[in-house]
Amino acid sequence: MHVVPRTRWIAWSSGGFGVATALTVLAGWWFDIPILRRIIPGQPPMVVLTAVGTLLLGCALLATRPGTSRPIRHASRWLAAAAAAVGLGGLLRYIPPGQFQLDDWVQRLVFGPLKPDTGMALATAASVLATAVGLLLQGAGKRWLRGLGILVTLGSLVIAAVGGLGYAYGLDAFHEEGMFSRMALVTATTLSILAMGVLFSRPSRPWVVTVLGAGEAGTLTRHLLPAVVLAPLLLGWLELHAVRAGLIEAETGTALLVIVLTLWLAALVIRMARNIDRRAIAERRLRETLQGMNEALERRVEERTRELAEAQDALVQAQKMEAIGQLTGGVAHDFNNLLTIIRSSIEFLRRPNLPEERRTRYMDAVSDTVERAAKLTAQLLAFARRQALKPEKFDAGERLTGVATMLDSLTGARIRIVTEMPDIPCFVRADVSQFETALVNLVVNARDAMGGEGTLTIALACNRPKPAIRGHAPSHDHFVVVSVTDTGIGIAPDQIGRIFEPFFTTKEVGKGTGLGLSQVIGFAKQSGGDVDVSSVVGRGTTFTLYLPQADAQADAASTETETEGAPIEDGDQCILVVEDNVEIGRFCTQILHDLGYGTVLAQTAEAALAEIEAVPFRFDAVFSDVVMPGMGGIELAKRLRELHPELPVVLTSGYSHVLASDDAHGFELVRKPYSAEQVGKVLRAATARLPKVLCRPG
Repeated sequence: MHVVPRTRWIAWSSGGFGVATALTVLAGWWFDIPILRRIIPGQPPMVVLTAVGTLLLGCALLATRPGTSRPIRHASRWLAAAAAAVGLGGLLRYIPPGQFQLDDWVQRLVFGPLKPDTGMALATAASVLATAVGLLLQGAGKRWLRGLGILVTLGSLVIAAVGGLGYAYGLDAFHEEGMFSRMALVTATTLSILAMGVLFSRPSRPWVVTVLGAGEAGTLTRHLLPAVVLAPLLLGWLELHAVRAGLIEAETGTALLVIVLTLWLAALVIRMARNIDRRAIAERRLRETLQGMNEALERRVEERTRELAEAQDALVQAQKMEAIGQLTGGVAHDFNNLLTIIRSSIEFLRRPNLPEERRTRYMDAVSDTVERAAKLTAQLLAFARRQALKPEKFDAGERLTGVATMLDSLTGARIRIVTEMPDIPCFVRADVSQFETALVNLVVNARDAMGGEGTLTIALACNRPKPAIRGHAPSHDHFVVVSVTDTGIGIAPDQIGRIFEPFFTTKEVGKGTGLGLSQVIGFAKQSGGDVDVSSVVGRGTTFTLYLPQADAQADAASTETETEGAPIEDGDQCILVVEDNVEIGRFCTQILHDLGYGTVLAQTAEAALAEIEAVPFRFDAVFSDVVMPGMGGIELAKRLRELHPELPVVLTSGYSHVLASDDAHGFELVRKPYSAEQVGKVLRAATARLPKVLCRPG
């Protein structure tokens, strides 16, 4: 039970008791029933004016309960004011000359004139007036007025309680003489209850919260108050009657009363201490229990967390193995197909008397297959974001327009291509060939989704932020946005999360490798962008490519044309070949010999530095692999740039994480597998100067 319900119950009970008592007394006077006037047999009756004041106070207290409406509260104030008027009218009897006898007039209206030495007692009038004033002031706006109302109500309670104790203790001074003469026992009891109801009718009072609250203070107070208040009263009553009966003398009774009260208070203190001790023990046990439960819960959470982490690791490992298995199977399948073509072509080339036409066809097949294998590895490296890019600034609009001119032959006549270009140039810094390849892959994917018929929209925009994509944080930097929208069958929601996986495809067997979108997302991620996809099944799909926007000025295009020069005579220029693989090194030197270069082969970067330091002006260029034991090719090139800045360095690699993560090394790069034409073109550009020292081939 909370404070507000308890105060409501106390106010209702007190007011109801006052109303019931007053009505009973009035009925006794009206119907001339003596027992109803007294209620308590053998005691003086309550006069009519006192009953009227008590009735008004009871009704006012009932109306002032918490939660009542505003009109009822106004009625409560008017009832309290009327009760105050009754009390004030009763007091006027005791103001000289004492001719204003309101109690006699009211008594005549109901029953008849008052008997001699009867009427409203001075203590009764004061108690009614004080209780009514307390009711009026408890709703005052100023705090000091509310405090004054509490003090006045306490005074009313004291007056009524003293009158009641006078009857209990048989003290004439408190019920037959002075201000308490004429005060009936039922009057003292009723006014005491009404004063208590007024005091406890406001739940906002701090001491009301303390006494009636559900906390430890309220519980302790309610347990101790009866013992502290009733025990001394009962002991005093026993001592007084024992003295009057002659059982003990007054001094002895007083001493016994003091001793018993002291023992009683000591017992209360001990009981309070025991309760506190028991509560402390219970709290300690509760803390220990809670601590044990907390430790057990922490252990369970830790074990569960560890189990979940292990399950997560196992799931991730299983997913990795599944992805690796899928990737390995796809690579093995495609490379076995390519190797089948190469092996079959070589077997045919070994046959004697093979016609020249068929020999040429088989050689072309081998060359085309090598190109396809190189493209396959490039797509895998693009997905893994490990390809060596050659970024440069260019206008994406110009490149997109250039690619759009060839899309008709790629998509077919039944697909209508719509391009949306901005009025301003959109510059990006990326690998041009990979950008065009990504566009072609997106267009091919859209063509297959539309079944060769529909509308393909390619839109370009600048200065756009990048939204959150697949859980990655958004970016407010400027991006160039290329969107490719088709009107195809769309992508199922459960497949959108897998479309960028390598070798994953929903196309029929033989109609897709599953590497096109892998190249697109790999290129976008490695270039600092991303790819977003939105799709509605049956309506189409939109792929949006985000690339970081560059300054509004493209790199100056090189106006220098390739130096053709005169054919290189045998031994005219010398190239230092650095390759740790002996077979590749020998094959590379053979290519250079066929191109007319002299060569020196070094299998490590340290050996190459020793060759150069022996005769610094001996070599016209260095052709070095990137990935080697010990010092790598890039570190070698940087060392040579410091020691011999005039010596050109050309790098070659099939894959290098260093080249993939940093494209700004400033060296020429030939990707493996390379052809003799590619090597010759790069070296002619690098060695376009006077030869240094004659170096014979071999």
